[in-house]
Amino acid sequence: MKVPGVPDSAQELGNYSQMDCEPTFQWLQHTSPTEAGDCTEAAWASDNPGYNVDATPAPRLKKVQMVVGPAC
Repeated sequence: MKVPGVPDSAQELGNYSQMDCEPTFQWLQHTSPTEAGDCTEAAWASDNPGYNVDATPAPRLKKVQMVVGPAC
């Protein structure tokens, strides 16, 4: 995730939102920020072996499945 003024960040999510059992990629499509400078990318963990979600700044994902925001 990219947000102006802070280092890029990452987190590992499950397949579904716990709030409403919606598929995670669908949930991210309508909950991610969309202002200038924002970017949210999502990919399958299996497509990114060895990816470190704790790295700061977060490295770019491989085989991105979903993108939201004008700064992507």
